[in-house]
Amino acid sequence: MEKSMKKGIQASIFTISSFLLLPSLAFANTENSLVWIDEILDNLISAPITLEEFVVKVLNWLIGASVILCVVMLIVSGFLYMTSGGNEDKVSKATKTLVNAIIGLVISFVAVMLVNFILKKFLNQL
Repeated sequence: MEKSMKKGIQASIFTISSFLLLPSLAFANTENSLVWIDEILDNLISAPITLEEFVVKVLNWLIGASVILCVVMLIVSGFLYMTSGGNEDKVSKATKTLVNAIIGLVISFVAVMLVNFILKKFLNQL
C-alpha cells in the first residue's frame, strides 16, 4: 500500500509541477515574457475609474479567484479519492469536498451571470 501511495504522490507532484511550468514554456520565445503584467498594472493604476468600474473589477477578480479555488478543490477531492484505499471516512470526505467544489463552481458562474445582468439592465454598461 505504501509503495503505490508513494508512486501516486510522485505522479501528482510531477503533474502539478508540469502544469505550473507550461505557461513559462509558452512565453519562452518572447523577448520580455512579463509585458502583460506591466500592461495590466498600467491599466489599473494610470486610468482614472469610477466607483462602478472599480466595483466591477473587484467583483471580477473575486469571481476569478473563487473559480480557481474551486478547481483546486476538485483536484484535491480527486487526490483524496485516489489515496483513500477504500476507507469509508476518506471516501466520504472526498465526496463532501467534491460536492462543495461543484456547488462553489455553480455559485461562481451564477455570480458572473448576475453581475452581467446588473451591468446590462441597471447600469447600462456592456
